[in-house]
Amino acid sequence: TTNKYKSRLEDLPNELLTDIFKQLDAQNLFRSFYNLNKRLNQLVQAFNYLQLTFHMNQSNVLKTNGEIYSFYVHTLIVDPWINFNLIHFPNVRRLTLNSPFPKVIEQLKANVVPYLEHLSVFYTYNMYEINILHNEIFSNRFPNLISCELLENQTLMTIQKSTQSPLIRILKTKFINLSIYEKILSVCPNLYFLKFSMYSSNELLPNVQLHKNLKYMIVDQSETDWFDDEFTLSEFLARVPNLEQLVFHRRNYSRNIVNEFEQYDWLVSIINFRLPFIRKLKFHLYLSSDENVNGVIDKNILTKIQSDFTNVHKGQYKAQLEIHLKPL
Repeated sequence: TTNKYKSRLEDLPNELLTDIFKQLDAQNLFRSFYNLNKRLNQLVQAFNYLQLTFHMNQSNVLKTNGEIYSFYVHTLIVDPWINFNLIHFPNVRRLTLNSPFPKVIEQLKANVVPYLEHLSVFYTYNMYEINILHNEIFSNRFPNLISCELLENQTLMTIQKSTQSPLIRILKTKFINLSIYEKILSVCPNLYFLKFSMYSSNELLPNVQLHKNLKYMIVDQSETDWFDDEFTLSEFLARVPNLEQLVFHRRNYSRNIVNEFEQYDWLVSIINFRLPFIRKLKFHLYLSSDENVNGVIDKNILTKIQSDFTNVHKGQYKAQLEIHLKPL
C-alpha cells in the first residue's frame, strides 16, 4: 500500500553496496554516486577494495581527462588505436592495451604507473617503442610487475638490454628463439608460467643454464605447420628440468596424416629425457577440416591417433590429447 515504507538504495548495508559497485564501470559509478552523500563517497573512493574497471573506447575516450574517477581505476582496458594520457590513471594495477599508438607505449614508465602489476600489450606490428618497452620490463623498471603479455604475431621478440625482474611470475608472448628464451629465463629467476611460440633458428648455445622455478609451460605451434623440429623443442625443455605441466599445440594440415603419425612417439622420448618431474601433458592437435583433405580423416583414423597417444604415455603421468578440426 502507499502507506508502507519504501526501501531505498541507501538502506542496503555497505557490503551489499560494495558488491553492486564492483559490477559497474568506474566512469558510470562515479557519475551516478559520487558526491551524493558522505557515505557513498567513502565507498566509491575505496578503490583498493573495489578494484574498479574502466574500458576505454572511441565513445568515451574524450570524457576521461580530468575526471576524478580515473584516479581510482584499478583495471584499465583500452580499445585499439586510442590516443590518451596514461598519467590520469596513476593507480592502475592491471593494464590492457590493444594495438596502442607509439605515443601511448612511450608513456609506459614506472613513474607514470608505479603500482602496475599486470600488463597486456597486443600489437599488430613491431615498433621501436615496443623494443624499448621490452628493455624496461626485463630490467625491473616496473618493480611491482607480476605478469606480462607481449603479443605480436609477425616478428621475433627482441630484448636488447636487461638486468633482472625477480617479481615476474607469468609471461605470455609469441615467437621467441632459443637465445631470447634463455635471456628470459635468466632475467626472470622466479618465473612460474611461460607461454610462447617456438621459433626455430638452428641455434646451438654452448652453456645450458637451468631454470629451477618454471613449472608450467605452453608451447603454441598452432599457427605454423610442424616440421619435425623436435631437436629445437628438446633444447628448449633442457633448460627447465623441474617443469611439471606441459601444454603443446601442434598444427598438421598435411594430406598424409596416416603416414605422418604412424611412427610418431608424441614427445614421449623428449619428455622422458628432459622432464623427470612432469605430472601432466596436454597435447592439442590441429587437423584440417578442408573438404580437399577431409576425405582422409575419418573416425577410424581419429580413434587410432587417440589410441596411439594413450598407449605411449600410459601410466607415466596424466596425458590428454585433444584433436581440433579447423579449416585451412
